[in-house]
Amino acid sequence: MKTIRNLLLISMIITLSACATRLTKPEGPAEAPETAFRAYERVILTPITIAPDFAEHSSNQSARDKMDNYLKQLMSSTFKDVEFEMVDDASQVVPNGKRTLVIQPHIKEIKFVNTAARIFAGAMAGGSAVLMEVSMNDINASKSIGNPEFYADASAWAGWGADNQVLNKVIEDINFYFRTNY
Repeated sequence: MKTIRNLLLISMIITLSACATRLTKPEGPAEAPETAFRAYERVILTPITIAPDFAEHSSNQSARDKMDNYLKQLMSSTFKDVEFEMVDDASQVVPNGKRTLVIQPHIKEIKFVNTAARIFAGAMAGGSAVLMEVSMNDINASKSIGNPEFYADASAWAGWGADNQVLNKVIEDINFYFRTNY
């Protein structure tokens, strides 16, 4: 009887502890860029890249794709009053006489729990989190105007849909940053 009780206690502790998601968080809010975005006549957005250490998981790649599509949608609206382009690689950008800003979003760290993992493992799959850095370069001046970081997370117990909300939240924070500093 005592053995069964101990086994139940151990299984409850394991179930309640769930896998903790620990990613690096930015030390503070994103600082404003050196130059307001309204100073640019042309804005170029590259696809979201992902750090090699995190790219091996198909769920992280899927998350990156979802985030990339959502970011393109939001940023095309944010920069509707300027020449806005999306390219596959920053090396494709050719100066054309217009003051040009190149935006390069990058996932530094990510842990995304997809729906299948959430269904089969529940809270034991851990939470989802993402840390992104957005490099902003003025190609006419050949200099960086900022590299803000953005972070979002959800605990393992946040409920259905929280994992996808993490992806949306970080992208919405990035878009808000660009709207605020326009």
